[in-house]
Amino acid sequence: MEDQVRKAQQKMKEATTEMMSEWLNQVLRGISNDPVIGELWSAMKMGSQSTHHAGIDSYQVLGLDKAVADDQVKKRYRELVVRLHPDTAGVKGTEFLFQLVTAAYQQISKERGWR
Repeated sequence: MEDQVRKAQQKMKEATTEMMSEWLNQVLRGISNDPVIGELWSAMKMGSQSTHHAGIDSYQVLGLDKAVADDQVKKRYRELVVRLHPDTAGVKGTEFLFQLVTAAYQQISKERGWR
């Protein structure tokens, strides 16, 4: 009986792993061709490789230069929010990117004294 339980548990584990792998592949396929998300991903990679910053650069997350005007920051943020918001993204799995963009915008907002 214990052997049957172990076999059933192993099958469940394998099925769950396969389902999660397929889900992740679907998410990656869904977002891989989106140019805005591609830029965001590049910015995240650049920010994590930077030796000048601890963590991720908020401007790089938004794909902007630090010298850009306030209205351009706000415009870019709105564009990314529409693309990444879980209710409007059209693909699952964008919650983390949405939170990252929101946190970056909040940091820029504080730096520029918008609040």
